Amino acid sequence: MGRPERPLDGSTGPIAAFAHDLRVLRNRAGNPSYRELARTALFAPSVLSSAASGHRLPTLAVTLAFVSACGGDRAAWERRWRSVAGQTGGGTEDRAPAPPQPETPPDGVHALASGVIRLARPAQLPMGSRIFVGREGALADAAEMIGASGPVKVPLLVSGPIGVGKTAFALRLAEEVAADFPDGQLYADLGGSGTGGRSANGIVRGFLRALGVPAHLVPDDPMQRIGLYRSLLAERRLFVLLAGVRDEGQVRPLLGQAPHSQVVVTSRARLLGLEDTNRVELDTFSRKESLALIGRIAGPARVRAEHDATDMIAELCGDLPLAINIVGRKIAARPEWAIAYTAGQLADRERLMDSLCVGDVNVRDRFIAAYDQLSPTEREAIHHFGQSGAGWTTSIGVAAAMGIMIETADELLESVVDAGLLQRANVAGRYAVSRLVSAFAAERQREPGAFAAAVPMAGHRARKNAFESLRHEAVRTLPGGSSEG
Repeated sequence: MGRPERPLDGSTGPIAAFAHDLRVLRNRAGNPSYRELARTALFAPSVLSSAASGHRLPTLAVTLAFVSACGGDRAAWERRWRSVAGQTGGGTEDRAPAPPQPETPPDGVHALASGVIRLARPAQLPMGSRIFVGREGALADAAEMIGASGPVKVPLLVSGPIGVGKTAFALRLAEEVAADFPDGQLYADLGGSGTGGRSANGIVRGFLRALGVPAHLVPDDPMQRIGLYRSLLAERRLFVLLAGVRDEGQVRPLLGQAPHSQVVVTSRARLLGLEDTNRVELDTFSRKESLALIGRIAGPARVRAEHDATDMIAELCGDLPLAINIVGRKIAARPEWAIAYTAGQLADRERLMDSLCVGDVNVRDRFIAAYDQLSPTEREAIHHFGQSGAGWTTSIGVAAAMGIMIETADELLESVVDAGLLQRANVAGRYAVSRLVSAFAAERQREPGAFAAAVPMAGHRARKNAFESLRHEAVRTLPGGSSEG
């Protein structure tokens, strides 16, 4: 334990009162040692100790680092510091970076915030597509949310089903608001292989290095490392894109009180556990947008010449931006082929997944990545989508088909929505099953060992009868219900 600080009379002047209250703040934080505070504040222990000595007014950078390390209100303390500086004529030293401290201890703690180490300006965002169609309204809404004034920048969540173009949207949004974030962009794809994806601590370590923090100054303790990242986020004007987030726990450590930096998250799931979050939910293209994208890629003249065939392609692709983009590239690569020929290939349901592939980009792989993360029960529900071939389903129908409670079926379908393989329909109680998901489900069901193949035929008949009776009841009770499926 270090030597106790000398008593300080806060009534002897504004600087002494300021130092006294810094000590009170430290005491409320559990009275950590100055060496412990230094790991988060990134100023030498002697500098932090001097700030609370009452001899002179510390610089604003030191004050804010001290306050942040103790969990205090930075904005309130900055106002307090400026008031005291105005009364005493102090604070002039804050106008220029302080020189390196000769007494910096050998543990590598340096005054980063004082300018001893100049932080880098990262530019980590991947290249977006030059061809971007539609989404004008959603982009305007998102930009307005980001530009809204407030004490902190609220995280923005961009959600939607597989292949709807969430990351492309976020990258275009980053271009739109780039002028507001001159200190750079950070990027991480959290949807890597495995059930857990990338860890927050691994991402934070990479972010700190990208921001110019030397490896020997990155704290060993994971919580202190995250704390340092949040402190830098609060100090700078950064645009941070976290793509492919699977659940709230994966991204929550990467969010912080940032008055000037914007965090944008993309996810198939709605991440309802995240509070104080602005949200943009993307849907599939309108038919006009689908035709416009094919025209931009393959040429508007070809689309005009075979408008009906192009419209059929958009219909067969379910207006899914990823599928439309793939087919557009295939059409562009074979100018000698009629668009109607491509439409004919897509019309074969059993070969549909094979057709939606170009180079290393294909729809099937995206669906498989989500399907492999589903529980066995959720996979069984997917198989039933392939069996029925209908464009919609309900929790009542799934409950009958699978022999489970309606409440359980409802939770099951919501989980499949968050996996990106299902969407809510316009009619309450219904879920839209796209033609692509239905074709993929039928393909999975044909695989050896699929759940449905192991169900005895008698069980199939019993489930089908129960399904049909409850299905008609569901249709009858749903608003705007129809017996056509």
